[in-house]
Amino acid sequence: MKKKLIVLSALASGAVMASPAHAQLSPGTTTTVAPASPSATSQSTAVNSGVQSQANTAAYVTLPGISAVIQQTLAGPVLAGPRRTSDLGPLHSGVSAGDDPMSWQVWAQTGGGQSVNSLGIGGYSIGSYGAQLGVQAQITPKFLLGLSGAWQGSGGTMNGGFSSTNSTFGVTAYAGYQLDENWNVSAMAGYSGGTNSLTNSGFNYRASYGSSQWNFQGGLNGYYKVGSVVLAPMVSILYSPINSFGYTDSNLVVVPGQSTSLTRGSVGGFISLPLDKWQPYVRATLEHDFSLPTGSAANGYTGGTVGAGATVPLNDTIWASVDAGYNSIGRYALSSWSGSVRLNVRF
Repeated sequence: MKKKLIVLSALASGAVMASPAHAQLSPGTTTTVAPASPSATSQSTAVNSGVQSQANTAAYVTLPGISAVIQQTLAGPVLAGPRRTSDLGPLHSGVSAGDDPMSWQVWAQTGGGQSVNSLGIGGYSIGSYGAQLGVQAQITPKFLLGLSGAWQGSGGTMNGGFSSTNSTFGVTAYAGYQLDENWNVSAMAGYSGGTNSLTNSGFNYRASYGSSQWNFQGGLNGYYKVGSVVLAPMVSILYSPINSFGYTDSNLVVVPGQSTSLTRGSVGGFISLPLDKWQPYVRATLEHDFSLPTGSAANGYTGGTVGAGATVPLNDTIWASVDAGYNSIGRYALSSWSGSVRLNVRF
């Protein structure tokens, strides 16, 4: 009987020690062993944070650069490069549109931003940077078509011990049409795809996955001169569906893909004062999001942006533009900045 008790005791002790979650130290005392990888919820939250950053980059860096090029071409500042006519005279000086030669323009922009989301769940601090190249043909003085290619990168940290890096390439086609001397319309359609990496040193964890994003934006833009001051109102609507593809992480766990989207309406404009050698401006917009990327709702559906910049002609065909702004007025626990420098050449 004594031998049987010893054998049963040994088996019971082995069963306790083999348990993956607990280790018996003494009667009534246990310790919990840390899991080998982040929870599925924390992984999904980290991916959502990266998606939010990608949406911010498109909304505040990539698309505004194209929109500014369109406005400078069709109804831009009274400068030798962007707009050769003075005040609000006919854009083609009385020559019929069919007789005007096609005008070409190339442009290059570099810029980026920083987004800090201080939410306890889903928070992040991510910096973005990148460059765009564009070429456009002004078919007539009132109508233009263009194509832009862009590369955007980002990197930063996310709550839960994650670090993230992203590299994305995209292309956007765009068009602009001058309705009359005061108003024009614009449209953009673009696609981008990239690779994303997640690491978590606390878990010795790694994951890599792909993502894609479409951007569709339409806008109505005005141009009025009151004395020596230019007033330029605008209205736009943006729709961006975003996909994060499924992946297998470093622990061979299969994580499914997910889809989300941003639908944003904006109204605002800029005020500028054309000077002898340059044209400074200030701008502001009010935004309302009809749909938000997953995890962004806590920051709010309505917000605003403010910014300032200037256009500087270097000669009759080359001009530079600089812009910087704060993009999260009224957005709870979110701080988002962006800036860009652009060079345009007409020939």
